[in-house]
Amino acid sequence: MNEFPVVIFVYLVTALVSYLIGSFNMAILISKYHKSSDIREHGSGNAGMTNMLRIFGRRAATWTFIGDFLKGAIVVFVAREIGKNLQMNLDLAYIAALFVMLGHIYPLYFKFRGGKGIATALGAMFVLNWIAFITIAVGVAPMVFIIKIVSAVCLCGASLYPVLNFVVLFLQGKNFFGEVVPYTVMSLLMALLVFYAHRENIKRLRNGTEPSFGSRKK
Repeated sequence: MNEFPVVIFVYLVTALVSYLIGSFNMAILISKYHKSSDIREHGSGNAGMTNMLRIFGRRAATWTFIGDFLKGAIVVFVAREIGKNLQMNLDLAYIAALFVMLGHIYPLYFKFRGGKGIATALGAMFVLNWIAFITIAVGVAPMVFIIKIVSAVCLCGASLYPVLNFVVLFLQGKNFFGEVVPYTVMSLLMALLVFYAHRENIKRLRNGTEPSFGSRKK
């Protein structure tokens, strides 16, 4: 597909739909409609798995993670398949990944106060580049049980993802300027979005006040 106006329209629709779907935040939905209490009014105020674990326990946190992970994975998978059918020159999946994360962090339906986007990003990464995903899952995720600070592990994984994505795409022989470079730039934007969403966590990490994994607030 080479018609410029049509290509731009497809990109815009992909971004909009991905954002709208991303705005369905599982932590808020579970806490408000199952626990009858908005998770954003408790603990760190973050609508994500870690705060759900501290406030409502493992079961609620597990379902939150599963829902947000699948949200990212499904949106990106569908976007990739649509892009293939339309014979788009660039992979729609990367546009979908970025905007489904934006929807999760700034949900339209919940006054733009959402989570940090990690579970959704992981789901997107799984579809975008499963080799990079497995590398991070095996090499980085277990660190949470060693250093016991979830945000630090998330930031480490976010830092590695653009590098791993670049290496995998390059070794796969993808077109350097047509695929490797733009996809690496998009993965870097995803990583920067994670860092921006964790800006308060970064401040606490510097001050040594970031809560550890498994700590439960009353």
